[in-house]
Amino acid sequence: MKYKRVEGMLADPIACQQELMRSFVEEAKHTAFGKDHAFDEIHTYEDFKQRVPLRNYEQLLPYIERIKSGEKDVLWKGRPAFFGKTSGTTSNTKYIPVTKDSLKNHIGGGQYAPLTYSHKNNKLAFLKGKSLFFSDGHFFEEINGIKTAPISTIGNSCVPWWYKWLRLPSDEINAIPDYKERIEAMIDLAEANDIRIIVAMPVWLLVFLRSLKSKTGKDFNELFPNFQLLILSGMDYEPFMPEIKKYINMPFDVFETYPSTEGLLAYQDRLNERGMQLILNNGIFFEFVAVDTLGKEHVDRVSLNDVKPGVNYALVLNTNAGLWGYINGDTVRFKSVFPHRIEITGRIAQYISAFGEHVTVEETEKSISETAAACSATIVEYTVAPNIKDDGSLPYHEWFIEFGQTPDNMEEFARLLDIQICARNFSYKDVVMHKAIEPLKITVVPKGGFETYLKASGKTGLQQKVPHARNDYQFAGQLKKVLSI
Repeated sequence: MKYKRVEGMLADPIACQQELMRSFVEEAKHTAFGKDHAFDEIHTYEDFKQRVPLRNYEQLLPYIERIKSGEKDVLWKGRPAFFGKTSGTTSNTKYIPVTKDSLKNHIGGGQYAPLTYSHKNNKLAFLKGKSLFFSDGHFFEEINGIKTAPISTIGNSCVPWWYKWLRLPSDEINAIPDYKERIEAMIDLAEANDIRIIVAMPVWLLVFLRSLKSKTGKDFNELFPNFQLLILSGMDYEPFMPEIKKYINMPFDVFETYPSTEGLLAYQDRLNERGMQLILNNGIFFEFVAVDTLGKEHVDRVSLNDVKPGVNYALVLNTNAGLWGYINGDTVRFKSVFPHRIEITGRIAQYISAFGEHVTVEETEKSISETAAACSATIVEYTVAPNIKDDGSLPYHEWFIEFGQTPDNMEEFARLLDIQICARNFSYKDVVMHKAIEPLKITVVPKGGFETYLKASGKTGLQQKVPHARNDYQFAGQLKKVLSI
């Protein structure tokens, strides 16, 4: 794909999105969903909103079950080529249709970040080496003739041959069932190659980097002197960057991407400046709902044409896999329009409001990042949950933190972290000041603890994430039980 496709998107993003909506409705008007929702009467976006209600996965599930039973032309023409299987941190397993058309959302979308990086910064050296990509393993199931796997597995199996040559590890290594053996094999393979790009999530990247140092005894820059670009995805990476830099002891660039089971949604387009450009011409028609109107009688639902910077939106996707009015659970905020650059602010289901405080993932990520920097500490992973005692004592937010570099004074770290949350969330400050809850408390997770938990829970795909905030104690309780802390 040439950069002119990116330039075309940036030149007229509204027209790109309008054309996608029009073509999707035309393609799907003879499907069961299209007939149920009178697609032949949709001519404008207002028509679309009137006929296509907002849905979460559970509300879309009856259509997906029809597909799983063997029915054709349900949400999109024909049958899906795959089901993208997700084992989310806050829900049961989901099966997201992936069609031949929507595969381009993943494979084609994945080219926007490196193309932009090389074009804007005149950096092409990374193309001469290999990229190391952390995926969920090469394991397929089958549901009534439809291959089923995590989306990273599907994407790996469908990339062009020339890209497979540039991309490591091989399908054979990704098919190793034990993730520790898989990482060992990745290390052996990486040592023998000129690695210039790594694509990963922070928690699994750190598992790899620790193992790499332990096994080889060498510094990263000795092993990979030409390393240039780290592409991180799925969450705010700032809290983890100091710990990552302890291992990657050389200059490198960082780019952020926004992958999901529905497609690659956005990519960082400016080096050394956070914020991601939405991909607006690659198989996803976006809508946005102001989070504070969700569940109310009047829902503020808009297309790209009417978004405003600074508003916290729930993301709504319509795709060429047959997802319609689909609330994927993520929340975003526009940093700018024209260009349409966003930042991920969290998950609809990932927040803490057990006491009316509504502390968001974004607030926890920024607070722990700044506190760690102030205390010369580094963070490997963390999660937060409300701890409500049944003995009559005051409840509190309990932070489970795995440190790379532990702070010298844990009480001072907790005090400063509480101050950071209070500064960002007046409702939290209010309930603490009025002694409805105690100030936060920290439970230190032993080194490798989150890795141990993910393994024990069967979440050993290298794209799995830890929820950074939960409004219940379920995840925290499971973590304590597995680690005996």
